[in-house]
Amino acid sequence: MSNLVQKVWRILDNSPSIRRDMGLGLINTSALARYLIKEKKIEGSLDAIIGAIRRYDHGKHEKIFSTAHELMGQTINIFTRRKVAEICLKKDDDVQQILPKLFDIIKYIQGDILRIMQANESIRLLIDEKNLESVKKNFPKDKVISTEKNLAEIDIYIHPDMQATPGILAVIANELAINAINIIEVMTCPPEMLFIVKGEDLLRSHDVLCKLCETN
Repeated sequence: MSNLVQKVWRILDNSPSIRRDMGLGLINTSALARYLIKEKKIEGSLDAIIGAIRRYDHGKHEKIFSTAHELMGQTINIFTRRKVAEICLKKDDDVQQILPKLFDIIKYIQGDILRIMQANESIRLLIDEKNLESVKKNFPKDKVISTEKNLAEIDIYIHPDMQATPGILAVIANELAINAINIIEVMTCPPEMLFIVKGEDLLRSHDVLCKLCETN
Protein backbone atom coordinates (compact mmCIF):
# COMPACT_ATOMS: atom_id res chain seq x y z
CA MET A 1 0.00 0.00 0.00
CA SER A 2 1.43 3.38 -1.00
CA ASN A 3 2.07 6.17 1.47
CA LEU A 4 -0.53 8.32 -0.32
CA VAL A 5 -3.22 5.68 0.09
CA GLN A 6 -2.37 5.30 3.79
CA LYS A 7 -2.69 9.07 4.33
CA VAL A 8 -6.05 9.23 2.55
CA TRP A 9 -7.44 6.24 4.41
CA ARG A 10 -6.20 7.59 7.76
CA ILE A 11 -8.09 10.85 7.18
CA LEU A 12 -11.25 8.97 6.24
CA ASP A 13 -10.87 6.69 9.26
CA ASN A 14 -10.90 9.81 11.45
CA SER A 15 -13.82 11.50 9.67
CA PRO A 16 -17.08 9.78 10.69
CA SER A 17 -19.29 12.36 8.99
CA ILE A 18 -17.52 11.83 5.65
CA ARG A 19 -17.70 8.05 6.02
CA ARG A 20 -21.39 8.23 6.80
CA ASP A 21 -22.09 10.35 3.70
CA MET A 22 -19.96 8.02 1.60
CA GLY A 23 -22.02 5.09 2.81
CA LEU A 24 -25.20 6.92 1.81
CA GLY A 25 -23.79 7.72 -1.63
CA LEU A 26 -23.88 11.47 -0.97
CA ILE A 27 -20.18 12.16 -1.59
CA ASN A 28 -18.81 13.23 -4.94
CA THR A 29 -15.43 11.49 -5.15
CA SER A 30 -13.76 14.21 -7.21
CA ALA A 31 -14.98 16.92 -4.83
CA LEU A 32 -13.75 14.93 -1.85
CA ALA A 33 -10.35 14.50 -3.48
CA ARG A 34 -10.10 18.25 -4.07
CA TYR A 35 -11.10 18.84 -0.46
CA LEU A 36 -8.31 16.54 0.77
CA ILE A 37 -5.77 18.37 -1.37
CA LYS A 38 -6.88 21.83 -0.27
CA GLU A 39 -7.88 21.35 3.36
CA LYS A 40 -5.84 18.32 4.46
CA LYS A 41 -2.75 19.20 2.42
CA ILE A 42 -2.53 15.76 0.79
CA GLU A 43 0.21 15.81 -1.82
CA GLY A 44 -0.51 13.79 -4.93
CA SER A 45 -2.32 13.94 -8.23
CA LEU A 46 -6.07 14.29 -8.30
CA ASP A 47 -6.43 10.94 -10.07
CA ALA A 48 -4.26 9.14 -7.49
CA ILE A 49 -6.28 10.54 -4.59
CA ILE A 50 -9.56 9.66 -6.31
CA GLY A 51 -8.22 6.12 -6.74
CA ALA A 52 -7.37 5.90 -3.03
CA ILE A 53 -10.84 7.10 -2.07
CA ARG A 54 -12.51 4.54 -4.35
CA ARG A 55 -10.46 1.74 -2.81
CA TYR A 56 -11.42 2.76 0.74
CA ASP A 57 -13.71 0.32 2.49
CA HIS A 58 -16.11 2.80 4.08
CA GLY A 59 -18.28 0.01 5.39
CA LYS A 60 -15.66 -1.51 7.70
CA HIS A 61 -16.64 0.80 10.55
CA GLU A 62 -20.36 0.76 9.92
CA LYS A 63 -21.09 -2.35 11.99
CA ILE A 64 -19.35 -0.86 15.02
CA PHE A 65 -21.24 2.42 14.88
CA SER A 66 -24.59 0.96 13.83
CA THR A 67 -24.44 -1.38 16.84
CA ALA A 68 -23.51 1.53 19.11
CA HIS A 69 -26.41 3.59 17.73
CA GLU A 70 -28.82 0.72 18.29
CA LEU A 71 -27.70 0.23 21.88
CA MET A 72 -28.12 3.94 22.63
CA GLY A 73 -31.83 3.17 22.50
CA GLN A 74 -31.33 1.08 25.64
CA THR A 75 -30.16 4.05 27.69
CA ILE A 76 -31.79 3.73 31.10
CA ASN A 77 -32.01 7.40 32.03
CA ILE A 78 -30.45 10.84 31.59
CA PHE A 79 -30.07 13.30 34.47
CA THR A 80 -28.73 16.85 34.40
CA ARG A 81 -27.22 19.19 36.96
CA ARG A 82 -26.75 22.94 36.67
CA LYS A 83 -24.35 25.30 38.41
CA VAL A 84 -21.29 23.08 38.50
CA ALA A 85 -17.83 24.56 39.09
CA GLU A 86 -14.34 23.26 38.36
CA ILE A 87 -11.14 23.90 40.29
CA CYS A 88 -7.82 22.98 38.72
CA LEU A 89 -5.04 22.41 41.27
CA LYS A 90 -1.34 21.72 41.17
CA LYS A 91 -0.59 18.09 41.86
CA ASP A 92 1.76 17.92 44.82
CA ASP A 93 2.01 16.61 48.37
CA ASP A 94 0.44 19.73 49.92
CA VAL A 95 -2.70 19.41 47.81
CA GLN A 96 -2.90 15.68 48.54
CA GLN A 97 -2.87 16.38 52.28
CA ILE A 98 -5.71 18.90 51.94
CA LEU A 99 -8.06 16.83 49.77
CA PRO A 100 -9.49 14.66 52.62
CA LYS A 101 -10.71 17.83 54.36
CA LEU A 102 -13.16 18.41 51.52
CA PHE A 103 -15.33 15.53 52.70
CA ASP A 104 -16.29 17.67 55.71
CA ILE A 105 -17.62 20.31 53.30
CA ILE A 106 -19.35 18.17 50.71
CA LYS A 107 -22.71 16.85 51.91
CA TYR A 108 -23.46 13.79 49.81
CA ILE A 109 -26.67 13.13 51.70
CA GLN A 110 -27.92 16.55 50.51
CA GLY A 111 -27.02 15.78 46.93
CA ASP A 112 -23.69 17.63 46.74
CA ILE A 113 -21.10 16.38 44.27
CA LEU A 114 -17.34 16.00 44.45
CA ARG A 115 -15.64 14.58 41.36
CA ILE A 116 -11.86 14.24 41.58
CA MET A 117 -9.71 13.63 38.51
CA GLN A 118 -5.94 13.47 38.47
CA ALA A 119 -3.50 13.76 35.60
CA ASN A 120 0.29 13.87 35.60
CA GLU A 121 0.55 17.53 36.55
CA SER A 122 -2.83 18.61 37.89
CA ILE A 123 -5.90 17.60 39.85
CA ARG A 124 -9.36 18.74 38.83
CA LEU A 125 -12.32 19.01 41.15
CA LEU A 126 -15.91 19.25 40.02
CA ILE A 127 -18.23 20.59 42.70
CA ASP A 128 -21.45 22.53 43.11
CA GLU A 129 -21.00 26.27 42.63
CA LYS A 130 -22.45 26.88 46.11
CA ASN A 131 -19.43 25.08 47.59
CA LEU A 132 -16.81 26.77 45.42
CA GLU A 133 -15.57 29.35 47.90
CA SER A 134 -15.68 26.95 50.86
CA VAL A 135 -13.57 24.43 48.95
CA LYS A 136 -11.25 26.96 47.35
CA LYS A 137 -10.24 28.62 50.64
CA ASN A 138 -8.71 25.35 51.83
CA PHE A 139 -5.96 25.61 49.22
CA PRO A 140 -3.15 28.19 49.12
CA LYS A 141 -3.58 30.59 46.20
CA ASP A 142 -0.40 29.36 44.54
CA LYS A 143 -1.90 25.84 44.36
CA VAL A 144 -4.97 26.95 42.40
CA ILE A 145 -4.27 26.97 38.65
CA SER A 146 -7.75 28.04 37.57
CA THR A 147 -11.43 27.97 38.43
CA GLU A 148 -14.46 27.92 36.17
CA LYS A 149 -18.13 28.40 36.94
CA ASN A 150 -21.37 28.04 34.99
CA LEU A 151 -20.78 24.45 33.97
CA ALA A 152 -23.36 21.68 33.73
CA GLU A 153 -23.28 17.92 34.12
CA ILE A 154 -25.11 15.33 32.05
CA ASP A 155 -25.32 11.94 33.72
CA ILE A 156 -26.22 9.09 31.37
CA TYR A 157 -27.21 5.75 32.91
CA ILE A 158 -26.26 3.18 30.30
CA HIS A 159 -27.46 -0.36 29.75
CA PRO A 160 -24.92 -2.98 30.97
CA ASP A 161 -24.39 -4.20 27.37
CA MET A 162 -23.14 -0.74 26.44
CA GLN A 163 -20.15 -1.06 28.78
CA ALA A 164 -18.63 -3.71 26.52
CA THR A 165 -19.64 -2.12 23.20
CA PRO A 166 -17.07 -0.14 21.17
CA GLY A 167 -18.20 3.19 19.77
CA ILE A 168 -20.67 4.33 22.45
CA LEU A 169 -18.54 7.29 23.55
CA ALA A 170 -17.68 8.13 19.93
CA VAL A 171 -21.36 8.20 18.94
CA ILE A 172 -22.25 10.54 21.81
CA ALA A 173 -19.25 12.81 21.24
CA ASN A 174 -19.90 12.99 17.50
CA GLU A 175 -23.57 13.86 18.00
CA LEU A 176 -22.69 16.69 20.39
CA ALA A 177 -19.88 17.93 18.12
CA ILE A 178 -22.04 18.20 14.99
CA ASN A 179 -24.43 20.28 17.07
CA ALA A 180 -21.56 22.64 18.00
CA ILE A 181 -21.52 21.54 21.64
CA ASN A 182 -18.12 21.30 23.29
CA ILE A 183 -17.45 18.57 25.85
CA ILE A 184 -15.27 19.97 28.63
CA GLU A 185 -14.81 16.77 30.62
CA VAL A 186 -15.83 13.11 30.30
CA MET A 187 -15.89 10.63 33.17
CA THR A 188 -17.13 7.08 33.40
CA CYS A 189 -18.22 5.24 36.52
CA PRO A 190 -20.31 2.30 35.26
CA PRO A 191 -23.19 2.24 34.81
CA GLU A 192 -22.88 6.02 34.45
CA MET A 193 -21.19 8.24 31.86
CA LEU A 194 -20.73 11.86 32.91
CA PHE A 195 -20.32 14.73 30.46
CA ILE A 196 -19.45 18.28 31.50
CA VAL A 197 -20.53 21.09 29.17
CA LYS A 198 -21.00 24.84 29.40
CA GLY A 199 -24.11 25.84 31.31
CA GLU A 200 -25.58 27.58 28.28
CA ASP A 201 -25.27 24.32 26.30
CA LEU A 202 -27.15 22.17 28.81
CA LEU A 203 -30.64 22.32 27.32
CA ARG A 204 -29.39 21.71 23.78
CA SER A 205 -27.14 18.87 24.98
CA HIS A 206 -30.02 17.20 26.79
CA ASP A 207 -32.27 17.55 23.75
CA VAL A 208 -29.62 16.14 21.40
CA LEU A 209 -28.93 13.14 23.63
CA CYS A 210 -32.60 12.39 24.24
CA LYS A 211 -33.21 12.37 20.48
CA LEU A 212 -30.17 10.16 19.97
CA CYS A 213 -31.62 7.63 22.39
CA GLU A 214 -35.16 7.87 21.06
CA THR A 215 -34.31 7.33 17.39
CA ASN A 216 -33.09 3.77 17.82
